[in-house]
Amino acid sequence: MADPISSPLLHAAYTHVERFEAGSTGSIDHLTEHGFVVIANALTPEQAEHGITLTWDYLEGLGTGIGRDDTCTWHDDRWPINVHGGIIPSQGIGHSQAQWFIRSVPAVKQAFAAVWDDDELLVSFGGMALWRPTAVHAEWQTNRGGSWLHIDQHPIGRPGFHCVQGLVSLLPTSAASGGNVMVPGSHRLFESIPDRYAERLGRIDSSIDHFRFPADDPQLAATPPIMAHMEAGDLLLWDSRTIHCSSPGDGSSTEAGLLRAASLVCMMPDSRSNDKVREQRRDAVAKRVSTTNWSDRFINADKFPVVIEANTARYTLPLVPKLSEDQQAMIG
Repeated sequence: MADPISSPLLHAAYTHVERFEAGSTGSIDHLTEHGFVVIANALTPEQAEHGITLTWDYLEGLGTGIGRDDTCTWHDDRWPINVHGGIIPSQGIGHSQAQWFIRSVPAVKQAFAAVWDDDELLVSFGGMALWRPTAVHAEWQTNRGGSWLHIDQHPIGRPGFHCVQGLVSLLPTSAASGGNVMVPGSHRLFESIPDRYAERLGRIDSSIDHFRFPADDPQLAATPPIMAHMEAGDLLLWDSRTIHCSSPGDGSSTEAGLLRAASLVCMMPDSRSNDKVREQRRDAVAKRVSTTNWSDRFINADKFPVVIEANTARYTLPLVPKLSEDQQAMIG
């Protein structure tokens, strides 16, 4: 049953979609047809709970005074820098114990290996979406979905299929919590974007893999977006050409803890990378530099304007991770 998430023109219906086993033929068929798929229980409930514990270890380790049991310490003066959708992109989060634990769970890699029919994969050094409770402070609400629907692939600079992104939800979602929004089948609109949005696309360099649609764009109204339900440990995969974003819940949440905790993870074949990028990735681990979803090129998330403009000296970075042989193979 679908519950509407309100917005002026576009709203996402909270929907219990079919969930698939990691690596299954059905999961790939659904991804190909609809542009997204939910992988059930990529992490067990116990692994998801451990991921939450490690996430709080990271936050408290920043040295700004955050305490997992005290929401008074979760304000922006202590919280790590975040961007649209409550995503924390930098401050070493891509090399936190939490992120390396989550991306190393076998079913996560199995899901991506099935996408590419290749198990020699490089992993992104991405961040996390951590949503603070709006029942405690209303100003912690993240951006409304209809305001920032986007794709993460330039239609001219990268035509065709190039990437499947992912996130692991460490907490169950609900209409009250909010979550990720997808426009089913919208990856098929990708080739028409240069014609339909010529002026808007013309303002973006072809090397920039982010195109945002106008707020509440009437051109998108014919295909209503959905917000897919996720259980703790589920993995959401989506084609980078699929129109998506995240959106807060319906305002009914009384949760006093984290509303949402999602680990951003993406894996692409090592064969799509090159020696220069692999060297940059190895250096990034040593320096605890986070990246975007792409592993065939190196995009430093610490260079995002919002990060550069902030006072990052107050944050203590996590220690350089001690990685297993399998984890080192995912660096390149």
